[in-house]
Order: sequence, then structure tokens, then C-alpha cells
Amino acid sequence: MKKEYWINVKHVDNRLVIFINGAIVWDSGIIHDDPEMDQFINITENLLEHINHTSELIFEGFNDTYSADDSDLGLNPWHFHYRVIARTIDEAGDIVSEENMLAPYNEKHMSNPNIRAINNCYQIVNKDGTFKVVSNSLSQNFYN
Repeated sequence: MKKEYWINVKHVDNRLVIFINGAIVWDSGIIHDDPEMDQFINITENLLEHINHTSELIFEGFNDTYSADDSDLGLNPWHFHYRVIARTIDEAGDIVSEENMLAPYNEKHMSNPNIRAINNCYQIVNKDGTFKVVSNSLSQNFYN
């Protein structure tokens, strides 16, 4: 049996960039109209590279304008929905179990354009052969 660590992105409205230890592991590009997706990103190797140190997993979501017209002062929607999961895989490569490493993030709001909508940062450490989230900091920008 072995453990694998994955990010499952379900929705992106605008742009989501995922970093581990400063390196980009996935960038959605600019997406509008909030499509459903089922994108899986394997982060196992990224975590194993720094197995004896704390790893930092960052989700940065951006709210970009719909056009090049900066005079439009309207609000833009943003929606980011993802999970970080740990899978146990058997010798045949089949998934034996799957568990959330953290509470799934699923937020949808309106905000001013051209801002960083979310900055969600997780500190991950190896404890007894399993990676665990030990802290989290989150900032969000939205219109009330």
C-alpha cells in the first residue's frame, strides 16, 4: 500500500493558481462563466521533495475583468471549489480509501475586479509517514 496526495478542482470562475513551496503546480488560466470541472492534480512528488520540512500549499484565486474596458466599475463573480485528498493505493494501483486532508473549499462571491479574491495557505508536514495539514491561513475579498 502507498499514499498519494491529490488536489481535485471542481469549479473555477476567473483564475486559480496553485503553488507548493513557491513552485506553480497548476494554473487554470482565466476562466469565466463558472464551468464545472473535475481536474485532478497529483502533488505527491512535490510533498516528497521536502519530506523532512514543512511544505506550503497555496491557492491564489484572482478576480479579473471581463473586458479590457477599465472604466466599467461593476462587480465580478468569483467561485473556487477544490478538495485536497489523501488516497491509499494497493499494489494493483486501485484506490483502497480516500479522505479529505482538509475541509473542502467551496466559496462563491462578487467582488471588485482586478483583485486577488482568495489566498488560502496550508502548512503540511510529514508525521509518521503521512502528510498532515498543521495550519491554515485564509484571506478573501468580496463585496458585502
